[in-house]
Amino acid sequence: MKDLVYPAVVIKDDEKGTNTGFYTITIPDLGIVTEGETVVDAYIKAKEYLCAMVDCAIKFDCEIESPTEFDKIYKKNKKNIVLLVDALA
Repeated sequence: MKDLVYPAVVIKDDEKGTNTGFYTITIPDLGIVTEGETVVDAYIKAKEYLCAMVDCAIKFDCEIESPTEFDKIYKKNKKNIVLLVDALA
């Protein structure tokens, strides 16, 4: 199985939350978008979503998009947090 570690972009959205704000996280390669009250919440939700997507792809024998190189995503999103999310349990 190929590496299932994807770059993700975290965007702070001050309008949704209270003083702490809200965080949206997206995995551009797979169209995953979720959010949380903290970066950790958003990360956990993105990881759960990614794991569910991978499980379904395996169950139904579907291909899943390969991850884009981290540097390419980072260069496009320098004003946001860019991190890696893996599909490992």
